[in-house]
Amino acid sequence: MANYVYEAIDVNGKKIKGKIVAEDRQDAQRQLKDKNLYIVDINEDNVLNKEINIKFLNKVKAKDLAVFCKQVATLLQAGLNILTCLNVIKNQITNKKLKNAVISLSEDVEKGTAISASMRRFPDVFPEILINMIEAGEVGGSLDNSFEKMAVQFEKEMKLKQKITNALMYPAIVIFVALAVLNLLLIFVIPTFVGMFNDLGVELPPTTRFILNASTFMKNNWLILIALIVLLIILINYYKKTPSGSIYFSSLRLKMPIIGKISLFSSIARFTRTLSTLVSSGVPLVTAIETTKNLLSNAYIEEKFEGVVEQVRGGEGLSRPIEALNIFPELVPVMIKTGEESGTLEEMLSKLADLYENEVENMVTRLTAVFEPIMIVFLALIVGFMLASIILPMFKLYGNMNL
Repeated sequence: MANYVYEAIDVNGKKIKGKIVAEDRQDAQRQLKDKNLYIVDINEDNVLNKEINIKFLNKVKAKDLAVFCKQVATLLQAGLNILTCLNVIKNQITNKKLKNAVISLSEDVEKGTAISASMRRFPDVFPEILINMIEAGEVGGSLDNSFEKMAVQFEKEMKLKQKITNALMYPAIVIFVALAVLNLLLIFVIPTFVGMFNDLGVELPPTTRFILNASTFMKNNWLILIALIVLLIILINYYKKTPSGSIYFSSLRLKMPIIGKISLFSSIARFTRTLSTLVSSGVPLVTAIETTKNLLSNAYIEEKFEGVVEQVRGGEGLSRPIEALNIFPELVPVMIKTGEESGTLEEMLSKLADLYENEVENMVTRLTAVFEPIMIVFLALIVGFMLASIILPMFKLYGNMNL
């Protein structure tokens, strides 16, 4: 017998966690199913699994969902039914959280439950857009097409996110290393010159006095400074998680030079690509917009979109409420209006997505290319300033000795 820790959802949709004693994993799963619990995750209760089961390590990523959707679409197109597809795929999934969810899906489908209805029991595994697409595919008899489109959607989302992350990773590393080296110089290297200058009675220039004072301050108060920085980061992160804080920082990000445009254009690309996918699959426009607005990755824009949803629900077209937001470039409402008037809305949205995905990629490439020389010049100026502040008093001391 062994102890198993589990995370499950009851018949009311409430998430619960607990422990259970069973002979093996299958026995534990059977006991939980007898209690009408839908298993999200289950592992043997030991130190290794506690480490593996950390939430962020077990998160279902866009890459996992893209592979899952692609596999299901391929098997459906080969003529297999959805239950057989799930039974074949569930043993090939590496992400434990997704694997347990798919196992539950196969059991629900075997009992006659629609796969979209079963997916709704796992909101932290299957995003709303996927559930709506699958539901539309079930109604329209094109389930394989829905999975195929979602595989493409998740792949594009993953590639766009990777490009932005890779572009910002290099500047972040360079800045971190520069600050670390600067602090090491101020705390450990420069103080060695302080005693020498004091003993020789050299009159120090203002820049040198500034560097030495900064070094003394850092050496005497570095623990306090680290504590204040950590506290500030904690407070900022706490405020960012509040509704007002999330909206404030999202708005601030849009106003930043270069970064603001990249953030806005990536939100436009995500919005238009997702909306195009949903509309082309037969999802009602209001439902599609409600789903899409939660995927913009910007709380400020998402808040503004509440008004768009209400106006579209009231019978208004999409282009005019989008234009009234005064957030997106003028091209976006113009292209949407053209699509509405010509009956090719999904095609126009797809073209907008292609356009702004390319814009984001080009801007990220330019940002990376421009940032490298800027950082080199920035580091050279800092190091040169510090070296000059130390070398100038030495030259002055050498000149006094010759006299």
